[in-house]
Amino acid sequence: MPKKNEFLDNKTYAFSYYPGNSFLHKLNPLSKLVFLLFLTILIFFIRSLIFFAVITLSIILIALASGISLRNLAKKLRFIIIVMMFSVILNIFFNAIPQEQEQVLFYLFGLEFLPIRRLAVYYAMKAFLIVITLFTSSIIYTNTTLMKDFAYSLMSLNIPYKFSFDFMVGIRYLPLIEKEAKTIALAQKARGFGREKVNSVKRAYNFVMERLISTLVSILRKGHITSISMENRCFGIYKTRTNLTKVPFKKKDYGFVVFCIILFSFIFLYVFSIIPLPDFPSLYSLFLNVFQYLIK
Repeated sequence: MPKKNEFLDNKTYAFSYYPGNSFLHKLNPLSKLVFLLFLTILIFFIRSLIFFAVITLSIILIALASGISLRNLAKKLRFIIIVMMFSVILNIFFNAIPQEQEQVLFYLFGLEFLPIRRLAVYYAMKAFLIVITLFTSSIIYTNTTLMKDFAYSLMSLNIPYKFSFDFMVGIRYLPLIEKEAKTIALAQKARGFGREKVNSVKRAYNFVMERLISTLVSILRKGHITSISMENRCFGIYKTRTNLTKVPFKKKDYGFVVFCIILFSFIFLYVFSIIPLPDFPSLYSLFLNVFQYLIK
């Protein structure tokens, strides 16, 4: 069987829906939105980096269970991981508010003007985990949810259909932008553009700006065509509208929402030390143990 063209495969796009038979595909978009809401609130209250890493790993496992392969997930996260790695390095070396009382873990290369501070490492790693967790959970939601069903679900909450449609179009344009960028890159490569070596800042700037301007013009043109199509169909002429398709809230959706409430309530009680359970060890204590072991 010939290998499928990756350009035509929706699995390669970060925020594109891909059909599947997983449990998340069968849930109502609103029930999955409840999970995302609880998760977003939770991650800003977690202090332990190890516990945070467990949450992030759990989200990655959920992504794999929803039909996203590890290879495709790595491709979707590749760019954001590279950006966040640079962010972590910059945050560690260029601490915004250095204080004398901050604990220094060690000096890089033994140089006193390159201290690696404990708080700088902590906040840099926490920011990295926050972005990866939120980005992965967003990928799970968009890959398992039809935006049309999401819009209908919002309408069932008596949200005006104009806002629901605008939100749906905004999300659906994310994979479209990525697809247009790849199409323009392939077209420019076919014409020989970009084959010369980018050995100067000016050439790199021109190369990037050419891609950005071409993609922006293409997206603006598609947005203009969409607006004309909506006007031709008299979109928004009535305050309310009827829909042929309905997205019901089934028993499994109620069960999933109840499960999310119980699970996140338990985690919140644990995070605020209301439940008498042992805390996760700090990353600093593990660092000290490893350092002492190496000295011995």
